[in-house]
Amino acid sequence: MLLVGSNGPLTVNPLVQAHMEYDPLKDLAPIALTSYVAHAIIVTNSLAAKTLPEFIAQSKKQAITMASSGIGSATHMTLERFKAATGADITHVPYRSGGALMPDLMGGSVQSAMTEFSTALPLHKGGKARIIAVASVHRSKLAPDIATFIDGGVKDFTASSYIGILAPAKTPAEIIAKIEKAIQDGLKPGGPTAERLASIGAELATPEQMTANGFAAFIKDDAAKMKEAAKLAGLKPQ
Repeated sequence: MLLVGSNGPLTVNPLVQAHMEYDPLKDLAPIALTSYVAHAIIVTNSLAAKTLPEFIAQSKKQAITMASSGIGSATHMTLERFKAATGADITHVPYRSGGALMPDLMGGSVQSAMTEFSTALPLHKGGKARIIAVASVHRSKLAPDIATFIDGGVKDFTASSYIGILAPAKTPAEIIAKIEKAIQDGLKPGGPTAERLASIGAELATPEQMTANGFAAFIKDDAAKMKEAAKLAGLKPQ
């Protein structure tokens, strides 16, 4: 049995759920990170700010509302990290999902949203709202005009929703190795699966992250970031 794991069950749930039936770091064996989608800030067309520095400056004059896909969600955690890194005055408006908030953003009920790049890109390209920054190391090939948070002056700021494959903790090492190799073969750059992921705005994990050790290190690093974000948001296990 394998688990297709993401931010929630791996690094966020332990911070917001008091009675979990599993420990992600002890009960699961990472096999490979497969891909991730960077988070992005998308704003309503009526908002004056056109760039991330302008957005931050405008928020400090008057608080800006920012939607996320829910309290304790990966995008909420990114929002809290962004506030701490920039001093932006943001009023968080939680929704049930990234898709649910988009009609309100287009209608102007909320001024901005922190969401997955793949969710925001169709609205940006259709002129219904605009992405002002993406939280990745490099600009997306699908929209090279969109600056990164780093371009906007937020040093080393990256954030994403990710997918990886895990097995039960006691799975034999030789089985882990076989599955790891199969994932690497299936996600070779230029292959159909890799091209499909790229077409929707996802990025492949690096070769190192597509290994058991690399994915384990990634989870550990993300867990530390989420712990700090939960502290900033005042979230406690319930």
